[in-house]
Amino acid sequence: MVEDEEDVEGDTTWDDVRYSIDANLDPSISDLVDKILPLATYYMSINAFVYQYARYEYGSINHALAAALSSFLKEYETFIAQLEYQFQSSGSFTLQQFWFYMQDDTMQQMRILHDLTMTIRDLRSQRHENLDGDDDDGVNIEAMLEGLKKNDSGQVQIPEREKGGAILNILADRLVCYSGDLRCKKVFSYLLARASVPYFEILHSWIYRGKIIDPYNEFMILEKRNVKKENLKEDFNDAYWEMRYTVREKLVPSFLEPLQNKILLAGKYLNVVRECGVSIANPEDMQAVMLSNGMLNEQDATDDPRSSSFTRSDVWTAVDGAGFVKSLEVAYKYANHTLLNLLIKDQQLMPRLRSLKHYFFLDQSDFLTSFLDLARDELKRPSREISLVRLQSLMDLVLRNSSSVAAYDPFKEDLKVAMSPLKLVDELLRIINVAGLDSLPQRSSQDAAASLLERSQSMISSITGGRANSAMGYDALTLDYTVGFPLSLVISRKALIKYQLLFRHLLYLKHVEDMLCDAWMQQKDNLWRRKSTIPEIDAWKFRVFTLRHRMLMFVQQFAYYVTNEVLEPNWRRLESNLGKVSTVDQVLQYHSDFLDTCLKECMLTNAKLLRIYNKLMTSCAIFATHTVRFTQLLKMLEDQQSPDTFGVPKGGVGEAAAAAKSSFESTDKSLKKLEDSFSYHMKLLIDALSYYSATETVQFLCLVVRLNYNQHH
Repeated sequence: MVEDEEDVEGDTTWDDVRYSIDANLDPSISDLVDKILPLATYYMSINAFVYQYARYEYGSINHALAAALSSFLKEYETFIAQLEYQFQSSGSFTLQQFWFYMQDDTMQQMRILHDLTMTIRDLRSQRHENLDGDDDDGVNIEAMLEGLKKNDSGQVQIPEREKGGAILNILADRLVCYSGDLRCKKVFSYLLARASVPYFEILHSWIYRGKIIDPYNEFMILEKRNVKKENLKEDFNDAYWEMRYTVREKLVPSFLEPLQNKILLAGKYLNVVRECGVSIANPEDMQAVMLSNGMLNEQDATDDPRSSSFTRSDVWTAVDGAGFVKSLEVAYKYANHTLLNLLIKDQQLMPRLRSLKHYFFLDQSDFLTSFLDLARDELKRPSREISLVRLQSLMDLVLRNSSSVAAYDPFKEDLKVAMSPLKLVDELLRIINVAGLDSLPQRSSQDAAASLLERSQSMISSITGGRANSAMGYDALTLDYTVGFPLSLVISRKALIKYQLLFRHLLYLKHVEDMLCDAWMQQKDNLWRRKSTIPEIDAWKFRVFTLRHRMLMFVQQFAYYVTNEVLEPNWRRLESNLGKVSTVDQVLQYHSDFLDTCLKECMLTNAKLLRIYNKLMTSCAIFATHTVRFTQLLKMLEDQQSPDTFGVPKGGVGEAAAAAKSSFESTDKSLKKLEDSFSYHMKLLIDALSYYSATETVQFLCLVVRLNYNQHH
């Protein structure tokens, strides 16, 4: 029978076993024998289960369960041996006595053990039924990929639903269902206690060392070895923290579900600490360390974990859950405190963030002014022709200048000059198009993780893919920053890209403002200030002055809004939040929220606002580049009105006069187009900001008030 069971690869045939009883027996004896024979079926079924599930590929939990079942089989065999001795030594031993001895405890115990083995066998039959269906999930795929890398021996692979947490869930469910029967409760409590031992050994290794020692791939935490910390410097998305270790929700034992997040974080924190080379205290010393650091008070250390509602169940009693909860709490607080201390104190997180603020948000931008002056000629060339080595040497020269504020920054060596392949608005629009995937419905954590990686790749291709526009140096200039592990968890490539976008936004505002200021300085010349004899020319100059003033006010008001009403208040809020954080995840969340809020309130996440803003800034840049042309035209017109000593206009007569008139008309048309375009898009921007202030962020109203302070638009 056992051989047949193995041949059918776990098919549940034990309930179909039938025995042939001699028809010549007395009916009462035949009926008694029929009642006793299922005991043989139970024994063979349990014995076959132990034989099969004790094999290597079934995992440590099944091994422990098989060992626990073996102890019951030994008791049963001892019981049968005692009855056999009585049968052989006593002539008065009858079949009725045999039934009397075994019907009370033994029959019930063997039956529930047989039912348990059949339930576990049914998991395999369910797997065969779903083999051709769509029930496969990301958990199995990920586990399979990881398993293929580890398994080179060609041995049989058992699906996760037939081992590990799935087995513990069956035992826990049985314990709850039979909790009213003290004998059954005792049996399942024993089985669950024995079967959970190897699982809790893996669990303790994870929460105390940050290591997953899981040769059978049955733990609730999945480690993805292909996601490495080095990727944090390259990948747009900070996938390491989110995807290196993930919870396999279908493999979490039901009694650990309330604690799964704390279990995941405790191990993740210690894993980062271990990879940084920091020594980790022994489990028995963690509580003393926490008490000495004030992270755990005496009351917390002596509180009875059994006071928690979910640890008072029979399941938690069986697995010594109260002790585990206390150990987990200490391990979690120790891991969190150690990593938080490593980031904030040892790795100097706040000074690093202040350094980023100095360089990327230009709050101490004397270095940038000097750099732009030195690199002015270089940045006027197309970006693909610019030498990054030369730009970096100029930046190093500026940063080492003792008169610069940046000279006293200990992290100035980590600042690098880079060139973006796309203009700012083009890059932002591509990112917005890819980020639109965020509006999709929420899915499970594994699906979300897969989507996160897919979106990361799409984001990278959207930024670097395609042919780059022939942007000039000012349009492509950006900064980069070198950060090591574990700071790269907070200042990841994703965060640095956001810093770069904000920096380029500010840089372009400053660049256009400088261009308009240069135009203003040119127009302070006597040629522009001198009153003309022709009213049309004076009217034209007034229009030029007015448009320049409106554009300069727009750029300056926008720059003030970005720096003083968005970046600075949000930075103060971030500083305040980071000063009172209690977990590493709060640090990551606060920093991410800070950057996302800055991008949103700077209008860099809304495609419509971004396009309108781009039109306005393009109009300002075009106007500034036309300043020389305006000056040349004005000089030509003045020459036409200024006679020489012979009374002939200095600019000539005939064709020269006609050319001057034609040039004036075309320039006037261009100026008119710039005026109309600027006025139209300014009104459009104010209307759009008023609308989005009600749907996205009320912060836009501050910009509306600044741009439309006199209700002109």
